[in-house]
Amino acid sequence: MDPAVWPVVMDYSDRLDPDPAHARQVCRLSLKIYSELETLHALPHYACDFLKAAALLHDIGWSMPGKPHHKASKDIILKDTKMNLLPTERKIIALIARYHRKSLPKPDHAIYNKLDNKDKAIVSWCSGILRVADVLDRAHQELVSDISCTITLEDLILFCTCKAPLIHDSLLFQEKSRLLSDLANRRITLLISVQGI
Repeated sequence: MDPAVWPVVMDYSDRLDPDPAHARQVCRLSLKIYSELETLHALPHYACDFLKAAALLHDIGWSMPGKPHHKASKDIILKDTKMNLLPTERKIIALIARYHRKSLPKPDHAIYNKLDNKDKAIVSWCSGILRVADVLDRAHQELVSDISCTITLEDLILFCTCKAPLIHDSLLFQEKSRLLSDLANRRITLLISVQGI
């Protein structure tokens, strides 16, 4: 992507997201998970830029009251005129942001359906990763200081090192990690340790 995109992305995040620190934490965790799972997803090297942009922009839709914020984030990105993005780049980033919550990518979703298989894979994998990173900072407290992944034939184990005990809803984590679990064809297990304990 054009490097000139990033100042605009950061400006949108800072101005439109009610908690830009959360977006930066989710971005950091997303990129770490992406890197840890490279042998599984085998996405092109530039896909991490789409994930980075979507992670920083995923909550900007909160600036549009009256509409579900994930859909509003998608609409803001699609209608934007300041980010120097190619049309396909814009669609991919908008869809990753849109799929960070609620429904998963589906063939009957018009914009998603028009992407080629390579771009659909980017949207799906990056959305799956973003969903997990987002739920790990659900409380917006930036407690996860590091994350690593162990991949086995049947499992994907996420090891989180936290600054303080991370209280998480196991059912919500299961729901948010389902897309990534399906793509990886592995059960996802979350293991948490607290620094100094």
